[in-house]
Amino acid sequence: MKKGFTKQDFYNKLTPNGECLEWTLGKHRQGYGLTKYKDKMVTTHRLAMMIEGNDIDGWHVLHSCDNPPCCNPAHLRLGTHKENMDDRSDRGHRGNYPKTLTVEQILEIREKHANGIRGIDMSKEYDVSKATISCIVNRVTWKNI
Repeated sequence: MKKGFTKQDFYNKLTPNGECLEWTLGKHRQGYGLTKYKDKMVTTHRLAMMIEGNDIDGWHVLHSCDNPPCCNPAHLRLGTHKENMDDRSDRGHRGNYPKTLTVEQILEIREKHANGIRGIDMSKEYDVSKATISCIVNRVTWKNI
């Protein structure tokens, strides 16, 4: 972002996608928007909260929409590290991998595993990491299903 950019300049760089406002420029490897602000690289969902006047120091910025490039302040909230980790786990994520699977897919993965289908093959099919498949079949994530 150039010096003197305004709130409107920021919002002009977002593209609507349903109710989300997505950052479509540079992105972090996990899909979060990324830009330079005051000579420092920042994620755009954090920048959105700052632009809206929130003091984010010491806080995580959590998405209610589970859409990493979304910068819609209505979809963002401040939370603790624990809340962020609990939210991530509740959504079935392992690490920072942003892919969300459905309950039906979780059950399919467990059934395929029981029938001898390899994790690496399922990871390609479901577009998730092999570690995600392992966590599902070993009930590290999605324990409640």
